[in-house]
Amino acid sequence: MSLSEPEPERLLEFLEYVYTLKEIKRRGWMKKGIQRIESVADHSFNLALLSMVMADLRGLNAERSVRIALLHDLCESIVGDLTPEDRAKLGIEKSVEEEHKATERILSFLPPALAKKYFELWEEYKTESTVEAKLVKELDRFERAMQAVRYTKNSNLKRALKHFWEEFLNSSQDQLLRDILQRAIEAQGSKGT
Repeated sequence: MSLSEPEPERLLEFLEYVYTLKEIKRRGWMKKGIQRIESVADHSFNLALLSMVMADLRGLNAERSVRIALLHDLCESIVGDLTPEDRAKLGIEKSVEEEHKATERILSFLPPALAKKYFELWEEYKTESTVEAKLVKELDRFERAMQAVRYTKNSNLKRALKHFWEEFLNSSQDQLLRDILQRAIEAQGSKGT
């Protein structure tokens, strides 16, 4: 698909939102008292890389998976990084609506055909309507659990962060990801008590 390039001003508006993701810290970690907190962009990069590798290993569409991963939290440059508690306060329906509007707003600075394509990928993630979207959703949870394990290295936060990996280990049906996480926990000595 060949598209005409947007006006520089419009692309700059889009990029302003993208670059904002580097400044937005992940709020769940903040609430746990972590000092050096990853940004939404840090998380999205790791998720994109995990998505590429796991999609390739499983014979899925890696390009589609990476695109979904890169777009999945784009709306957070407007709505912020909402924790489950934030979503509950706002109301699930309202938070979904706000994310929807924010994603449309950000993508509106791109050519319409591209904005439509990217929005459809974002919706695919939200509804888990493809195997790639389901994979990225599961990897999003896995990445959070792995980050919790990494934060426990050289810290006294094991008890505070343990529920992040326990939730994944207890709910994931993906044996490979569970095995990887379990080995990471053992390697970090992150069993916690």
